[in-house]
Amino acid sequence: MVVGRLFRVFAVTAALGFVAVAAMAQGENFITNADFEDDLWDPWVSYGPVTEDISKKADAHTGNAAMMATIPEAGANFWDAGIQYKPDIFFAKDTDYTWAMFMKADVDIEVNIKPELGMDPWTAYGEKRAQLTGEYQEFFTEFNVGGADVVPASLTLHVQFGKAVIWLDDARWYEGGYEPFDGSGAPQAVDPLDKAATTWGQIKSR
Repeated sequence: MVVGRLFRVFAVTAALGFVAVAAMAQGENFITNADFEDDLWDPWVSYGPVTEDISKKADAHTGNAAMMATIPEAGANFWDAGIQYKPDIFFAKDTDYTWAMFMKADVDIEVNIKPELGMDPWTAYGEKRAQLTGEYQEFFTEFNVGGADVVPASLTLHVQFGKAVIWLDDARWYEGGYEPFDGSGAPQAVDPLDKAATTWGQIKSR
């Protein structure tokens, strides 16, 4: 009987452990409309001379759609045109984040990846350049904003390096270090019970 009870305890503990691991594996992608399958940009936005469109399956990384942005020419500054994800988000203090996405272009061209304060002075966190080619590649940056929340925040791509058509698909923003894309759009090692992304309205009401 004792052995039977011990076995049942072990089985329950193992099952709970499996559930915990499964929850960890599911992760949480804080980006909504990460794969553009609804044929919309929203809540992504652009500024400067960028023509917004949705490209169909032939140019998607996965699924049937991808973001498509047409830049007509080089700007006086590469930051004069951009693509942004900023639906009232903030970056929580002392929190490790990863922002990752798949991109390609019709010409070899750079894009500047810049998590930032969403207003002047546009402070950068984990800023880095990506060299796009005609084939999809995953680009990512890891960042931590330090000892104070960043409000408002923006995930910004500066795109006016030259004339180009740029495609973006399967974007992810999540807590923790970089994890390879698993095909679902979700990171593989983030605890969904410990969310750090919320709306600006929520943080202002604290």
